[in-house]
Amino acid sequence: MKMRIALAALLLTSTSALAADLAPQAVEPVAPVVAPVYNWTGFYAGVHAGAAIGQGKVGSVKLNGTGFLGGVHAGYNSQFDGGFVVGLETDIDYSSVKKSKTVDGIRGTLKNEWQGSTRARFGYAFDNILPYVTGGVAYGNVKTTLTGIGSKTDTRVGWTAGAGVEYAIDQNWIVRGEARYVDLGDKSVTIGGLRSKVKFNSTDLTLGASYKF
Repeated sequence: MKMRIALAALLLTSTSALAADLAPQAVEPVAPVVAPVYNWTGFYAGVHAGAAIGQGKVGSVKLNGTGFLGGVHAGYNSQFDGGFVVGLETDIDYSSVKKSKTVDGIRGTLKNEWQGSTRARFGYAFDNILPYVTGGVAYGNVKTTLTGIGSKTDTRVGWTAGAGVEYAIDQNWIVRGEARYVDLGDKSVTIGGLRSKVKFNSTDLTLGASYKF
């Protein structure tokens, strides 16, 4: 009799232990993985290229032409709480904008060989996407040629304004698209005794890539 009671007690104990082992165990929650928010603060430099749609005038004669535009840029951004980004950028570009026209037997050519600018930038960051507006001082050259008479090249200072959007691929590489209006003003030019007012402006459309340090 005592043997039966002991065996029964042992069986009950083993069954309770097995049931405890089979019971579902509490699982500790796994912390969610949060992707880092991109920070635009820092220096950067890069290259860009595209088209310049030039609109020029020599006296009353319009000389509008489209050419290649490409160069380098560098700048610094500072990002504030809330996503606002303020920066300063400078660039220098080669331009192939050139247009010729013959009026009254005189062939005139207007050419823009280079452009540059120094601009402020204001944007609002949506993580790694930064739409922005930009504006500042523009400079460049304008070459006026009257075939058989002579030519005149002058360097001008004007203004520029536009907008763009940048996308940060990772912590260092950024791609962009930008459109800007550049106005190099008008200036009186004398060539071979002929005095004319020469005007030049352009709309620049570029794509570029930058490296953020």
